[in-house]
Amino acid sequence: MLAPEEEQLGWKHIANGQLENAESHFRRALELDPLRADALNGLGTVYLEWGELEQAQELFQMAIAQAEIQLPRKKRHTGWDDEVVRPYLRGLNQLALTFSKMDYWPGVQHALEELLAWDAEGMQGRAFSLLGEAYLRTGHLAESLHAYQEAPHTPETDYTLGLIFFISGQVREASQAWERAYQKLPEALPLLCHYPVVRAIGGASDTNFGRAARYAFTFTDLWTVESRVALRHCVDEPKG
Repeated sequence: MLAPEEEQLGWKHIANGQLENAESHFRRALELDPLRADALNGLGTVYLEWGELEQAQELFQMAIAQAEIQLPRKKRHTGWDDEVVRPYLRGLNQLALTFSKMDYWPGVQHALEELLAWDAEGMQGRAFSLLGEAYLRTGHLAESLHAYQEAPHTPETDYTLGLIFFISGQVREASQAWERAYQKLPEALPLLCHYPVVRAIGGASDTNFGRAARYAFTFTDLWTVESRVALRHCVDEPKG
């Protein structure tokens, strides 16, 4: 079997949650072609899913270095649909995810800014939310607001947009964003407003409560007492 075929099988196993099988196929691909960037990305993604962050970081940085050699000289007319550029973008995105789990937010910012230089659509929008979080956590509110406004429209995005508007003193805009978020994901309200510590809920990612718990687990440290009170008043939470 050729390296591209082994690599494709690896990504298929990742999609199915079969990480050990994926690891085997990516390793075989690299035995056949040690410099294959997307096989390095795939193996790094396996380690990222396993929580082995330092190994994942090293693999993504190796993938980026290899993919960079193949890049066109100009950044125009490129993006996720360009097969030559795609391994570079994937490596940058996965490296940013790894840095986020390390709480190394300047690294997230740098990786995703480079990604956007080559793909203005941010890998079909997925890069903007994480970039917005990186800007928010490093105190760049205007940049964070712009990134979130480019991100896919989800209730999680609207809860965070409302928070940024509130911190920036734009109370009316904050209320509008929070009302949109509450209409689609009301389960996040009690988790943000009443519980100081929220644990991630394993195995519940496809439910509204699972989504709300994951959001609260990730962002609750950014919500001040004042923003929690404002959110609760904004949506006029029923009193039981």
